Amino acid sequence: MKKKVFIVDDDTIIHEAFNAVLSSEEFEIIHSYDGQDVIERVENEQPDLIILDIMMPGRDGRDICRDIKENSKTKNIKILMLSAKSAHHERIQGLEVGADDYVTKPIDPLHLVNKIRRMCRIKG
Repeated sequence: MKKKVFIVDDDTIIHEAFNAVLSSEEFEIIHSYDGQDVIERVENEQPDLIILDIMMPGRDGRDICRDIKENSKTKNIKILMLSAKSAHHERIQGLEVGADDYVTKPIDPLHLVNKIRRMCRIKG
């Protein structure tokens, strides 16, 4: 059974890159380009993993992460925070709001696939 990965990022190039990297893997990919409807879609879709950008129009990724982790219907969904912000305190803030891991852009595709497989508990 395919694992469902929800990519939330306002950058279309990021979405294309994830499609290219994950297309050969056993993943169903869902996309959102802003933070407005994410919570409702997460409740409905119940993804195995959310890849969540911090800086987006509409809503900040940290706020979305906090809301997902505080919601009893979505709190167990894994969140991989994705950001161009690489400062140590930014990573700490991402983890403090509930992210399970934090990756900075630019992303090494092989490292990313291994991280996603691990978070979705897929043996490679």
